[in-house]
Amino acid sequence: MNETDIINILRNSFSNDAIKRQVLDENWYQENIDNGIDSTGFCFAASEVLYRLAGGTNIWQVVSINDPRDWDNGTHYFLKRRQNNEIIDITADQYTSRGIEIPYAVGRGRGLRFVSNKARLLARLSGLGEL
Repeated sequence: MNETDIINILRNSFSNDAIKRQVLDENWYQENIDNGIDSTGFCFAASEVLYRLAGGTNIWQVVSINDPRDWDNGTHYFLKRRQNNEIIDITADQYTSRGIEIPYAVGRGRGLRFVSNKARLLARLSGLGEL
């Protein structure tokens, strides 16, 4: 499966309330419901799923923008393609749809040693299989 298919499957899964309840922490679930933006709270798990299913560390760098160090809108995760520094932000709309510009340039790379439970759940529940 290619990365576009993975991204589309992930984005479609964000609107499923059963997936929201199982993957999101309570505070992110509540914010997701309150603001009506289905991608809210899924940034880390979705980024990790794409990272693991579409090439891992050879292709991607996981990047975070931390709250409050970098901005005051919640910590946010996205991927940067190593080959050309292209940003892939599956959940950018949780900010952009509210008129918030994401300061990608201040993001800092981080590693992923182990598969997180949230990413494992999101992959399985969205139909992408096991990580």
